[in-house]
Amino acid sequence: MRVSQAKELFCQLVSSYFAGAEVTFTRQSRVAKPQIPLVTLTPGNVKRPLAPVYKMIDGTLVGHYASQISMQIDLFTHGRPVVDEETGRIVAYENTAIDDMMYFVDFLNSQHTIEWCHKHDVAILIDGDAQDLTSLVNDNNYEFRSKLVVMFYFTQKSIGHSAILLEGSIQYPTGEVDPDTGEEIYTQNEPEENESTTGQFGGASEDIAGIVVPKFEETSSGGGTKELAERDTGYFTEAEIKEEKINEVGRLHNI
Repeated sequence: MRVSQAKELFCQLVSSYFAGAEVTFTRQSRVAKPQIPLVTLTPGNVKRPLAPVYKMIDGTLVGHYASQISMQIDLFTHGRPVVDEETGRIVAYENTAIDDMMYFVDFLNSQHTIEWCHKHDVAILIDGDAQDLTSLVNDNNYEFRSKLVVMFYFTQKSIGHSAILLEGSIQYPTGEVDPDTGEEIYTQNEPEENESTTGQFGGASEDIAGIVVPKFEETSSGGGTKELAERDTGYFTEAEIKEEKINEVGRLHNI
């Protein structure tokens, strides 16, 4: 999963909860000013280890980077209207920004989100406390505001000798056979694990074999070339080991 995919996946999760609000990323140019209720997402820096964990898939070297990116979530709301019981008119608005954010925290810690993370092979952890920024930010456009930061964990894959093949190059068996050709059908979607070493899913599952169908796409900044993508990594399928015996008695006699 690349960073752009990770951000879009997290946005989908947030949007599924805040269905009645507009959810958008910040720092976007030429975007119309949104209305509230509004939820904005601000991605932070990406952290990952210096070297990946390597694995061979279909004779191709595949590196796995355990990555994490911070996501700042800002909630803007008018609050809850306070109604005069005698006149029935709205006389004020109650600040519910922090309450609304804490309800969202409950959603992130729910079994629903845990199963969603397991399905997409990601993880979400709360980083710090939810903050009420209403009195800290001088902004007349929004009445009430709160902030939460989470860490979003995912895995990036580097494929091939030059590590520039698309992650979609790895394909997995579906268990189905093409009725016309009789060949097994493969898909880019990684199969969902239904077993685990811990938790409610039971015992450990085995690795599912895949194949690599090289796919390459030049980056928007002109990175990568077709020539680099076509380079292969050599590897050994077997090796011959010879045992050399030394006549210890003869060697000691000569000494």
